[in-house]
Amino acid sequence: MVSWCEPPGSWGSRWGTIDDGRFLSLSWVPLAAALLSLVLSISGIIVATREPHVLVIVPDQIRVVQGVDVGFAYVYLQPAFVSTGQNDRVEVIKNMVLRMARAEGGPPAEFRWDEQAQLVYDQATKQLNYVYVADAVPLLVSPKNAQVPFSVFNGPPGWYFQPGTYRATLVAFRVVASSPLEASFRFTLSADNVDFLNRSRGKSFLAFPITHQ
Repeated sequence: MVSWCEPPGSWGSRWGTIDDGRFLSLSWVPLAAALLSLVLSISGIIVATREPHVLVIVPDQIRVVQGVDVGFAYVYLQPAFVSTGQNDRVEVIKNMVLRMARAEGGPPAEFRWDEQAQLVYDQATKQLNYVYVADAVPLLVSPKNAQVPFSVFNGPPGWYFQPGTYRATLVAFRVVASSPLEASFRFTLSADNVDFLNRSRGKSFLAFPITHQ
């Protein structure tokens, strides 16, 4: 007598049973798992290669210095660069300029980012002073690393503030993303402010509140 037996793996690996005795095919399971894995991989690639999303935030005040001994006006400004992206890609802020124009119109003057400074308190004079920290070097911005450079922007030679309201636009040029970041604000100098700055001959600063645009 010849007896029949099921070849190893011929049914158990391909078929399951349900309560009424019929067989249910499970051959679609590996295919579905592969498709799901492919979708997740593509989604991960899209997120990982997405451009970094960086915001620029201007502070609540700007500090102004000018005088004939210096030869031009310059300002201290501390913008913040914050990454809000969903990946770990790093953005690089390679350079910045501050475009300064009278609020009533006219061509802007371009203040160039020259160096980074630090605010320190002088015990001898009981005044706040600024000391050099670093040159204007590229800034690396990531979700784990915001940048808040205390920056010095130098105006064109022979350019000085006059009484009135100014509209300033900070422009930050990036490496990964092609479009620059921009933030605009306004501040006002009175005639007395300008007179004080001119008489200080570049040795004192005044801080002005910023109106965000």
